[in-house]
Amino acid sequence: MAFADTPPWLSRYESGKYQPVTFLERGVALPFTTPALLGGRIRPGRKAAELVLANPAGAEGVYILSWASLPDVCTPTLHDRALWGRVAQLAILTPGTVRQASRAVAAEGLAGRAAARAAAEAERQSRRARTITHYHLLVELVRQDDPGSSRAASQPWDPAVLEERARAALSRRRGSNSSAASAFEALAELAELFEACGLPDDPSQARMPQQAAEIQAVVQAMIRWSERATATERSCTRLLAECASLTQRCFQHAMTEAHALLADLSGLVERWQRGQDPIANIAARPEWLLDGWELICGLWRGAAEEQRATALLDMAALVPVVPREVGDWIGFDAAGAVVEHRSGLRQWRRMVQPNQDWTTGRILELVARNEAVRVQCA
Repeated sequence: MAFADTPPWLSRYESGKYQPVTFLERGVALPFTTPALLGGRIRPGRKAAELVLANPAGAEGVYILSWASLPDVCTPTLHDRALWGRVAQLAILTPGTVRQASRAVAAEGLAGRAAARAAAEAERQSRRARTITHYHLLVELVRQDDPGSSRAASQPWDPAVLEERARAALSRRRGSNSSAASAFEALAELAELFEACGLPDDPSQARMPQQAAEIQAVVQAMIRWSERATATERSCTRLLAECASLTQRCFQHAMTEAHALLADLSGLVERWQRGQDPIANIAARPEWLLDGWELICGLWRGAAEEQRATALLDMAALVPVVPREVGDWIGFDAAGAVVEHRSGLRQWRRMVQPNQDWTTGRILELVARNEAVRVQCA
């Protein structure tokens, strides 16, 4: 049933109770700047991509529309219209592929110069992280091939010597130079795969460990702020913190499993060459788990002190659903726990004045806010 403050035309797209089974069913978060699209996600449908929008009334459930109907929801900004067109062309939908597409759109300056600069810098950092990850994978491969070597792990390698040693290690495992050459290429592909979640001890300062640290920092900032806030605001802060804690617990488990794949690099390369999906799925879990939290953190960071209470309204509505598949590999009902916390956040949100600014004339102000948040989601 649609709530009174839900636009009537949107009611026919209401999904009812929403508990996706997989991450792909939940969809990938998009950095929209149009207020009515804030927190929107894209997911594959039976025939074409679909748009998933949170209920604007703050009630349970989402609205699922065909991707082509996005202009019917609102008048999107130029940035969002370009993003709408670009992500629809993606053959595979993951947080990584969507991030690359959204960076390309931001680099065109459609969300402002600051977002364009942030996108360019983020892309440079990604290339650097990929290079460092590749280097450390080569070092680890050589170390695993010759564990008795007296060379210190922290001692830098000459790139040419390191590549020669790595190729030799792969050749010994496979017995031919041709298969070793293809294995060396596979190792470069694995470096790209692990660029986001990084390696143990994070020598590349990878994006996902940094984002997890940012979530923790924002939670601590919210807790400090809530000491001076009202009782209802403290309640919301507590629920947000508990959602973040559950997500972090799942994230750390996923990171441990991803890093465990690296214990036998030569064997991992062989498995990668036989079939990429099982390895790629495990390595992608950390990024899927944190997908959507970057926007929540950006809303808090972008809010001035007097705007924090208002920011909580949007943050409470955007806490990502945890798909049921997480319980299969995490060992407890994380999805159910987050459902309970999200229910509490909905109740809190409906106790206070719902944020109707996107329907009451403050659209330009909110677009500017969302563009500022867009800088932090590069």
